Amino acid sequence: MRGLHHRLFGRLAVVLAVLTAALVFAASALAAANISVTFVRHAESQANADGIINTQVPGPNITNPVGTQQAIDIAAALAGNGYDGIYASDMVRTQQTAAPLATLLGKPVTILPGLHEISAGIYEGSSEDDGLGRLGYALSPLLWTLGARGVPIPGSTDPDGNAFEARVNGAMQAIYDSGDVNAVAFSHGATIMFWTMMNVDNPDLGLLLTHQLGNTGVVVVQGNPEDGWKLVSWDGVAVDPDPSFVTKLFVNFRDLVTTPQAAAYAVGQALQSGDLIKAASEFVRGTVATLWAPIKFGVSVVGDVIDLLLNPTATQPTDSVTQLKTAVADSAPQPTVRLSAAAAESDAPDTGTVDSAPPSGGASLTLVKSAAAEPVGSGGQTGDTAANPTGVVAPGPSDGAEDERSRTDAGPDVTPTATATDADTETDRDDAAVEPGAPKADAAAAEQDDSEGTTTDPDDGDKTPAASTADSGASPAASDSADEAQQNAA
Repeated sequence: MRGLHHRLFGRLAVVLAVLTAALVFAASALAAANISVTFVRHAESQANADGIINTQVPGPNITNPVGTQQAIDIAAALAGNGYDGIYASDMVRTQQTAAPLATLLGKPVTILPGLHEISAGIYEGSSEDDGLGRLGYALSPLLWTLGARGVPIPGSTDPDGNAFEARVNGAMQAIYDSGDVNAVAFSHGATIMFWTMMNVDNPDLGLLLTHQLGNTGVVVVQGNPEDGWKLVSWDGVAVDPDPSFVTKLFVNFRDLVTTPQAAAYAVGQALQSGDLIKAASEFVRGTVATLWAPIKFGVSVVGDVIDLLLNPTATQPTDSVTQLKTAVADSAPQPTVRLSAAAAESDAPDTGTVDSAPPSGGASLTLVKSAAAEPVGSGGQTGDTAANPTGVVAPGPSDGAEDERSRTDAGPDVTPTATATDADTETDRDDAAVEPGAPKADAAAAEQDDSEGTTTDPDDGDKTPAASTADSGASPAASDSADEAQQNAA
């Protein structure tokens, strides 16, 4: 009997522990406030200039004068955004890139090792522009983004996606716990790109292929460690906060398959540390999260399907969505070259669209100065204005409307359909009508001219048109006849 009581008390204790953990999760989620984190990739490093992958700590310095000037320019671009905290990884190039901004704002730079670059492992020293090294280095993080976080990078200090996720999450938690609500974090290209796509609720995976971050590229996210994060802008490209139905399904599936992976990794790390209390806590937390994941998945999918059925056009581009994209990107500063090009063009006449040189290591960009510029969401690129270098111009009339107005203003189209012979005939008629009182002899002269305009082929006897002056559109003989008619009339 006592054994039965002990088993009942044990099960009750487990249930109470699970309920307590669930209540703690719910309470923390309800109390969580959102913050904004602006990621900035470092300026050009010596490794970038040499075209090789270098992820070792502390790593090379930024180059001079290119990297140094990039750091100065991005500091000037970011200085007015009201940041209350500046963070950088434990690698030299991020700290050197952050230094000019710290000087302008009079704030210290907090070092967070969790922000450092993904360790390349056996691919260290490979070309960062092409070849198997670049492909191998990017392949594993790409699979992590799709939910397969157990895929390793051979020889890397980031053994798999779970380890990478945990260390960057630790840095983000530290930023959140600091009390800063608008922080800027200087980090690295792969770390920023892959962590963002692995965690935000509105990922645009196409940006990984079409718009990789160049030096001093900027990514803005908003949210908190408990409720998750939203991607606001990607190097100046505004991202829709309400993703498509397919993207929602992908995020639901990603969360379903990554939850048990993260839970198992946390328990394993706790056991390796020898802290049994922490291991037990992580086990309870992971168990609750893993059991809840399928329920959350089903509820989310049903909700997304219902939303799609009730609002079939919700995922289609509309003017309101386009305007929303520009609004959420207002806090996203533009990369250095955008600002430099905008400043250079600020005094120039408004001529529409100006193409600038691409930033170092980045994609080409277009500066749109007219009010008709439209942002491109989910993979596209927004227009920048010289007067507003840190935002995206509001959309104006569509290009189609502009073209239609241009065609209307230009007057009706005139399509020449007359042949050379028709033109000659019309010219003859006009010349004959110059003087209504001209004698009939002139008409005979005109007929003679027409007869002179043909020749007889000696082979078959067919009449063929003689050569005429196509440019003038009239026969010289006909013109002479008209002159003689005018003289006779006089």
